[in-house]
Amino acid sequence: MKSIVVHAGLPKTGTSAVQAFFHANTQTLAKAGIFYPQHSVDKNGISAGNAGSLMERSGHLFVASPHEVSRTLEEFEASGCHTLLLSSEAFLPELPGIAELLPPQARFVLYVRDPLAFLESDYNQRVKRLGHVEPFVASPDAYGGWLGHQHLYNALDSEAVRAQLVLRPYLPELFVGGSLLTDLLDTAAIDTTELGDLSLRQVNLSYSLHALEIKRALNVLPIGPQLQERLDVHLQSCPLGPTTYTLMPPADHERLRKIADDELHALALRYDIDSLEPMRDLLREKPQKPFHPQQLTDDEVDAVVRHIASVGKRLTRRIAQTLREHPEIELVYPSLRDSFAAAAAELGEEPTAPKRRWRSRWLSRRSR
Repeated sequence: MKSIVVHAGLPKTGTSAVQAFFHANTQTLAKAGIFYPQHSVDKNGISAGNAGSLMERSGHLFVASPHEVSRTLEEFEASGCHTLLLSSEAFLPELPGIAELLPPQARFVLYVRDPLAFLESDYNQRVKRLGHVEPFVASPDAYGGWLGHQHLYNALDSEAVRAQLVLRPYLPELFVGGSLLTDLLDTAAIDTTELGDLSLRQVNLSYSLHALEIKRALNVLPIGPQLQERLDVHLQSCPLGPTTYTLMPPADHERLRKIADDELHALALRYDIDSLEPMRDLLREKPQKPFHPQQLTDDEVDAVVRHIASVGKRLTRRIAQTLREHPEIELVYPSLRDSFAAAAAELGEEPTAPKRRWRSRWLSRRSR
């Protein structure tokens, strides 16, 4: 019997990294009998994955689509492969509807992350991509809530989903084969002997603490999406500041660890799922990362600005110009104005492209 495996996240569980691998290795997968439909990726290697293979757009959302499911199953059959592999976090809210449309042998694979790590990762992503400017809030209800923004519970409430679901812990210590990719392939019962190198390329790199704070401070500026994208890329490469840290004070960590453990236990009891129990055991004993408050010194701010100037001259000039044009904007770090002004001054004026002499060329052709 042919196999259908639908990987649907949860959010913040490395989905982009495995999709980047599958996207780059579709031919190798096909030779091994695995059909992974192609999809686009952005400059950061991020995409909606195979969302369009089972769903269609309705406004700004994806909804389960009988037409797309039928089309994908036909393509799978024509491929001659024995396994259909699909991956997209966008599947998660629609899993009950998707389960009704797929054959009964389809399996759904979901990963559950440590709720505390999810909370901080979600916050960091909002600063990086959504222009968030407020400091971190240590609350399970912040930023849409942990454990998959309630979509996990909605999926588990579906008998059709539960009957076909494999719920895995997103914790490196518990990955079969030592990585998310090898764990997912093992869960999908996919033979990896013909797949070659199974190393995952990092995508959507995390910021250092200093980079995160500068991005949060600059999110108040009207610099437009293109410059924001450049700023994001340059801050991902910033080597300054701690890279292993938590914004959660120790007292909040202890309080939230207990709440998270209780919630994971309640989930296991409610849905008769014991696959997350090893993760609960490890998380209770896992030490907290070093706590760092969200506060930089003027020297630290200046160092990050100088890094930006070293890798993004035009970006630095544009930010300095925007700061001059908007003296009314309040900054978390007021010294950013002086730092960008000094960095832009050191760079000098932006070179201007030579004007093309269209008129003289036109006159020359006319005189012939």
